[in-house]
Amino acid sequence: MTILEKNIQALLSGVNEPLGNKLLNFIQNKTCSRFNIDENLNIYDKTHNVFMYENLEEEINFFYQSIL
Repeated sequence: MTILEKNIQALLSGVNEPLGNKLLNFIQNKTCSRFNIDENLNIYDKTHNVFMYENLEEEINFFYQSIL
C-alpha cells in the first residue's frame, strides 16, 4: 500500500480528521498557506516558487507529507 493509499484509508476511517479537513479545504478552495492548484490541477509550492511534479499522484504524496 502506498503512502497515498494509507492516507486515503485514514481519511475514510476518520482517524485523521484534521488532515482530512485540511485536504478538503485545499481541494475546495484550491489554495492553502503553502500550496495552490492551478486550472490544470498542477500543485504549486508557494514557499519554493516551483510546480511540484507532473505526476498528480506524486504531487498528492508530497502534499500529504508537507502538511502532516
